[in-house]
Amino acid sequence: MINATIAGNIGKDAETKSVGGSTVTEFSVASEEKIKDEKVTTWVRCAIWGKRGEALERYLTKGSKVTVVGTLTAREYTKDGQTRTSLDL
Repeated sequence: MINATIAGNIGKDAETKSVGGSTVTEFSVASEEKIKDEKVTTWVRCAIWGKRGEALERYLTKGSKVTVVGTLTAREYTKDGQTRTSLDL
């Protein structure tokens, strides 16, 4: 298990949906850093389960600055024939 802290800007308004008997609020955070005079952006998908996510949804809006702490996982998927990696928190 890898615990991580991500700080950055929210890419689009958070969305809450029902999953089984619970709810999940999802949003993406863009974290930027400068490497050799080039700006590199890393996107991290975030999810908050249950009532906490429901309560925070109205504050998690596009462009807002946010810091998220949680368990970081990486998953691979295929899009347009290319294997890609997604970071999820």
